[in-house]
Amino acid sequence: MAFEHDYLYSCLSILDSKAQSLLSFDAIVLAASSIALGASPNPFGAGDALIVLALVMSGISSSLCLFVVSIYWTETPQLEDEEEVFYELLHIRNARTIAYRVSWLTAQFAGFILVLGVILAKAGV
Repeated sequence: MAFEHDYLYSCLSILDSKAQSLLSFDAIVLAASSIALGASPNPFGAGDALIVLALVMSGISSSLCLFVVSIYWTETPQLEDEEEVFYELLHIRNARTIAYRVSWLTAQFAGFILVLGVILAKAGV
């Protein structure tokens, strides 16, 4: 059962590193959204609404990433029941994988919406 424990922890480590990279992407989208809103020639237009939506979506993506990188340690008493530890780690890995996938999709949507919003804002829409 030690192999399974190590495997699931390595999966969690991979998710952690991917979530950290996605948090960096979200930070760039947040910064770009803020700059685009400040430089918008037509405040409160359709382009600005999309930029604000990108800002919100990026914030949601960041929040989901923070869930993915939260710390979980197997407690010493839990190690006595290896099957329980296995199922607990499996549940944690699955929940964090889903959160990461939703966060990734949300971040991609935010990036697309930001570009579209900037184009519309520059067009004066």
